[in-house]
Amino acid sequence: MRASATTRIACAPERVFDTLADLRNETKWNSGVKSAELRSDEPIALGSRFRIVNNGTPYDVTIQTYERPSLLVFEASGKPDVTITYALTPSSDGTELASDLDFRPTGALKPVFALLAPVIRRNVSRQFAALKTLCER
Repeated sequence: MRASATTRIACAPERVFDTLADLRNETKWNSGVKSAELRSDEPIALGSRFRIVNNGTPYDVTIQTYERPSLLVFEASGKPDVTITYALTPSSDGTELASDLDFRPTGALKPVFALLAPVIRRNVSRQFAALKTLCER
């Protein structure tokens, strides 16, 4: 199941990228994430590892692509596994941010995610609004 969203954020792509790349910030803009910790050394870069809890589900997350400030890809292992891709493009008013979340549920989770797809897509839009507010402060 896939969910995509696009938004414009009135700040530089570097700021948006850095906010997204450090998953510890996700507790500030994603209401489903209750904890996030860095499991590898600073600075945040390709291969950085995190442990997050999203809607009660623990995930081990690794940065798979780190092309500052234009492309960021996370691979998250949990139930379900998910690949999160962020593409950032400079715009006249700051940054255009596009995301693609590729959820890969297995077993009994498959039909559940099929039913939850509309809710997940709505939540992505809400989360982007909160991210926009955080970055524009």
